[in-house]
Amino acid sequence: MLLCLAALALLAACTTAQQANEAGSSTSPPPESAALPVTGAETADGAVSRGRDLFRNKGCVTCHANDRVEGESGMTNFDAPDLSDYANDHEFLRRWLVDPQAVRPGTAMPNLRLSEEEIEDLIVFLNSD
Repeated sequence: MLLCLAALALLAACTTAQQANEAGSSTSPPPESAALPVTGAETADGAVSRGRDLFRNKGCVTCHANDRVEGESGMTNFDAPDLSDYANDHEFLRRWLVDPQAVRPGTAMPNLRLSEEEIEDLIVFLNSD
């Protein structure tokens, strides 16, 4: 019985060592999914860009001016703030973008039914330089 256990242990050790050698001598390239880590700056830059696109594509430019968005903005007569130099508390902006009517009943701003990711990107954009 002891002899069988010893043989199994030796077989397992040899198999593990052989697999380690094969893995170490492999010259195949890493899988395509292996990517370099994304830095905080790259993440923030991506969020600013996505937020700017959302500001344009979700129609924010219809009522709000913003110097950081190319093209026409603030084209209506609504009393909507110019958001060019706007920055506000992250949590307030999140609540506002989730449901403007809950924050200020009667506001002209519609609920845009934004996803959490869209809300975060818009907040990063609005609070960026």
